[in-house]
Amino acid sequence: VAALRGLADAPAVGDRISANLPGWADTTHGPDRAGLAVPGPAGQAAAVAGALATAEVAPGEVRFVEGHGSGTPLGDAIEVAALHEVYAGAAPAESTALGSVKTNIGHLDAAAGIAGLIKTVLAVRHGVIPPNLHFTRPHPEIDLTAGPFYVPTKARDWPDGARRVAGVSAFGLGGTNAHVVVEQPPPAEPADPPGEGPWLLPVSARTPAALRAALTRLRTHLAGAAPALSDVAATLALGRRAFAHRAAVVAADLPAALSALDVLLDTDARIAGDGGPLRETAADWVAGRDVDWHELHPDGTVRRTGLPTYPFQRRRHWIDPVQKGPR
Repeated sequence: VAALRGLADAPAVGDRISANLPGWADTTHGPDRAGLAVPGPAGQAAAVAGALATAEVAPGEVRFVEGHGSGTPLGDAIEVAALHEVYAGAAPAESTALGSVKTNIGHLDAAAGIAGLIKTVLAVRHGVIPPNLHFTRPHPEIDLTAGPFYVPTKARDWPDGARRVAGVSAFGLGGTNAHVVVEQPPPAEPADPPGEGPWLLPVSARTPAALRAALTRLRTHLAGAAPALSDVAATLALGRRAFAHRAAVVAADLPAALSALDVLLDTDARIAGDGGPLRETAADWVAGRDVDWHELHPDGTVRRTGLPTYPFQRRRHWIDPVQKGPR
């Protein structure tokens, strides 16, 4: 899932921004296509050039292009030819990586485009050029030397530059083309100093085993990432669904939160940490009563942070066929 929000609106609601999409374009060139499932280079080139122009990005700034890359000799050759039309002379040879997530997970049909977008968002966010599997050399019909492109087969660091910029192409039937420009997220604005603790960290799950797994994963994350405890509390309270099996920690700082989580994991307790009014709120929540989390985390003070997601229980539900006779 890719969640979109206006760049100016995201910080106001505490969203973490994974990437900026400064421009995109789509075209259709039905009568000029080579066939129903075979695109034409003019429409693809127009989509790529239009997206770059809208984003106000020069082709020479782009260091990674996530192609449609369906693996067909004709389709891939047309796609590379269209890219050469836009990128020819924009950058030195072998300076712009060309990839396709289809080498990793196959063709996802209607979800192929969003898979490529998610891959590219992660690439610009982490500053890593992702590799392509099973590539040894291009098809004879594809000339990579006519432009700045190369196909990476090993992960590598993003080249140095003023900003990390990539492009994502997705092409459909009947001459439909789309291209999106993806840019690294803007620097996070300095957070206002959080108020005085302690903070209430609620954790819940569908089963006791899942609850224990959630507590374990949270402790491991807090010990390694050391995020602001106020952000952790707001994310757990406002960004998670409440389930029947619950536990809570009340702590003023990260070491106290880790110690309280150890208590929950080592004993049958479901509440641990400091006393005071928040402990009473924690008891109400663990008992199954509703809590007005917005009162604890008013609008304008919330900053979400990355935390472990739900610990799904891996169970096998395959029905084995009945075995008849000796084998």
